Amino acid sequence: MATAYHEAGHAVVALALGRAVEKLSIVRNSLRLGAVNFGNRRSGRRQDYFETEAMILLAGIVSEAKVTGKMNWEGARQDLGQLERMVSQRVEKEKAAERMQRRLLDKTEHLLSQTEIWSAVERIAHHLLEHRAISGRAARHLFDEAMK
Repeated sequence: MATAYHEAGHAVVALALGRAVEKLSIVRNSLRLGAVNFGNRRSGRRQDYFETEAMILLAGIVSEAKVTGKMNWEGARQDLGQLERMVSQRVEKEKAAERMQRRLLDKTEHLLSQTEIWSAVERIAHHLLEHRAISGRAARHLFDEAMK
């Protein structure tokens, strides 16, 4: 269940911020418990590329925490490592990097606290639990339904 919410969180924040999603899966492999494949297309809301990518990375751990009650820092190790590399290219000082990561985490938590956005996460997570993998088109449909 936690993995389904984690991957659904990535997908929903991506869709909300204008990133295309090609496929979601909670089929385990040797590297990870699940995955979201993103498309190169951008649509809808235009936002800073760095901020969009950072919020997508954080969306998994935030969504998972909303259903489990705790931040699974170890489980999100790959996402957080990628985020840290991105932040370190923007700021050099450790304190500034920590502040930036905290601000991005706060923005991601705020976005996922919105009723329609969270409804989209729940719909996609339940679909993933039922089917183990879904297309980006199906994810977009579930997202659009939740936004009505």
